[in-house]
Amino acid sequence: MSTIKTKKLLLMISGILLATTLIIAQTKPAARNIEITRDDLLDHIYGGWAGMVIGGLEGLPHEFKYNENPRASLPDFQYLPDGARTDDDNDFELTHLYFMDKENILLLPYPRIAEIWKANMNTGIWVANKNARDLMDKGFIPPATGSIENNKAASYNLSGQFCTEAYGMISPGMPETASELGIYYAHISVSDEPIQAAQFWTALISMNMFSDDPVEEVTKKALKAADSRSAITEAVSDAIKTFHCYPDDWITARQEIYRKWVTERKWNGNSTPSNGAMVILALLYGNEDFYKTLQYAMAFGLDADCNAATAGAVTGVKTGYKKIASLPGFSMPDRFRNNTRPQLPDEMKISEQAEMLMRVCERVILENGGRKTTINGKPGYIIITQEPSVSEPLAK
Repeated sequence: MSTIKTKKLLLMISGILLATTLIIAQTKPAARNIEITRDDLLDHIYGGWAGMVIGGLEGLPHEFKYNENPRASLPDFQYLPDGARTDDDNDFELTHLYFMDKENILLLPYPRIAEIWKANMNTGIWVANKNARDLMDKGFIPPATGSIENNKAASYNLSGQFCTEAYGMISPGMPETASELGIYYAHISVSDEPIQAAQFWTALISMNMFSDDPVEEVTKKALKAADSRSAITEAVSDAIKTFHCYPDDWITARQEIYRKWVTERKWNGNSTPSNGAMVILALLYGNEDFYKTLQYAMAFGLDADCNAATAGAVTGVKTGYKKIASLPGFSMPDRFRNNTRPQLPDEMKISEQAEMLMRVCERVILENGGRKTTINGKPGYIIITQEPSVSEPLAK
């Protein structure tokens, strides 16, 4: 081949490669940088964590009290006037975050997690988490402790929802990273469908932190983090459609979801699809009002404390702690008692827990291309945002 022909061929190939690159660049959304002061970011994280703690503990009186039917009216609650304490809606994540912070690592090695669980997870633990803990005594190491073959509750259990919210809080505007963290820790006790829930909820919390869009729009975008074939995708979509069918009748909407997902589809009251749909209804009827959102989550029933915790996390990260603390009737003292996890401090301040999440969050930001900066003389961060995507699809 002549030199001229060779040059022409190389130019053609270069042109094709350049055109392909441009097409890909045009179809993939450009990363958007977010600049935020440390104080403002901490307020969002604190709001999410406090919202989760308040929802979980104030929701306990309603746990599995309303199954076939919802509560007849929305309940009032007091914002933990005696302070907060450990409960499975907060202390699994709290324990992991404590050691993530202490050992300066985001993904604690699974053998290390087994050590941590053996030392700490011996009370206040149920269903798939209890099964996983028992398997560790038999020599199993995660993710084998969360496999369907070994753990009889792994295919449906709500651990994929209520044990993952904090990973969205520490991944602000980074839903892909949030999902990856969420599924890594969710695999301790669950697999398959609950992993799809873990991806969705962590992505939603991550995205809702900075979004100006209504929660319905953020929810639809966050569904890109779950396999389109998953039950959680269909359940969330059903909840949105049902809300629009009955915008002024939350009881009928709740019954429609219960009929399809529990009565007909046989997803029990401890499963991710049935409860996930209830959380979405609470978010939609609550319309970004923190107090009302938790009221609905409690009244809809099923695993109501877990659902109120998740709803509190989703709403709380956007609302921020300062606004939550200014709400009428807010009375929660800055106190948290540890009654369950021996290697954690007996007494902690909720504000100290938020600072711990902030330290872990900083590591997440820096490991994902972000950096520290100064904004109007205050320390802050530049966060490189992400689009939600499926990190782990359903098994075929």
